[in-house]
Amino acid sequence: MSIARLDEPAADRAAAQGVSVEAVELLDDAHFIDLHLDLEVPVRLYGYDPLHRHPTATRPKIWFGHTDLPRVREARMTGVMYDIATNPIRPMGNRLATTQANVQRVVERLEGLPADFGVARTRSDYDRIVADGRTACLITLQGANAVSADPSVIETELGQTLVRMTLVHLTTSDLGGTSSPLGFDKGLTAKGREVVERMNAARMFVDLAHAGVKTFWDALEVHTSDLPPIVTHTGVRGVRDHWRNLDDDQIRAIADRGGVVGVMYQSNFLEPVYTWGRRASILDHIEHIIEVAGEDVPAIGTDYDGMIIPPGDLPDVTHHAVLVQDMLDRGWSEARIRKILGENFLRSFAEIRP
Repeated sequence: MSIARLDEPAADRAAAQGVSVEAVELLDDAHFIDLHLDLEVPVRLYGYDPLHRHPTATRPKIWFGHTDLPRVREARMTGVMYDIATNPIRPMGNRLATTQANVQRVVERLEGLPADFGVARTRSDYDRIVADGRTACLITLQGANAVSADPSVIETELGQTLVRMTLVHLTTSDLGGTSSPLGFDKGLTAKGREVVERMNAARMFVDLAHAGVKTFWDALEVHTSDLPPIVTHTGVRGVRDHWRNLDDDQIRAIADRGGVVGVMYQSNFLEPVYTWGRRASILDHIEHIIEVAGEDVPAIGTDYDGMIIPPGDLPDVTHHAVLVQDMLDRGWSEARIRKILGENFLRSFAEIRP
């Protein structure tokens, strides 16, 4: 079975999106990786069909409908961190078993599309899948409290399948505190320290997106110094002072350890708006990261389909040629653009799981 639609000429796509052929060809040729795709949220919430090619969004989509697997392919994404979010209200007693079943189901679905997708557990897996003309899916987990009932599973086959986990999500857990107003942050717990250590042993990315400030710094103190931590989807306080965003010291700390910071698309984390914002704000946040820590640090972590309201002029995944055009219009070099789209992350991926 194949779901790809990749035969439309670059010139036709450029004309349809109102961009230069250069922008389309650069996007086609670059490693283009989304560090946080939440497609599985609507799949689990209300049975959204990820295999169906839903209509291209021409107006902003609220919360869901930003992607599906066919549109991910059409967007020329070479890789996605395919996220499975932990339900914060699920009882502890069946959380781990449910997580294991969810991971298995996602892997089976993606491996059932061998002409288009492959599951990548290492950088060499990614390279092989992309060389075949497919999209590499890195399976990830949001909310490591999904495994806190038995952290030893991190060092089993489950841990080898998962490329990264966030320590926390929108609620404080038995591992540590969230940055969200829905929780509180007293720092990393003893079990949280154990989870970080086990993730390091399994060479799994420790993702500090959503971590409260104290939990963030506590986790870095425990984290081994020779592996890169990561923040997959965030904004930066230097552009938008918001509870969800990183400050400059946090950005530098990730950069100093060889990690990357993915900028997300939730409009009101990017700028002070009540509904949808502008895609220019994404580049403002990326530009600030470059000013603070250099161009080897920023990446893209859309959070599409994660109950977000994306910029109105970037309403779904198929429109990214316009973002590349914006980068070119800002005078960014092709080398910088390639780093942001995927090469920065691939460097960190090779360090943690070659």
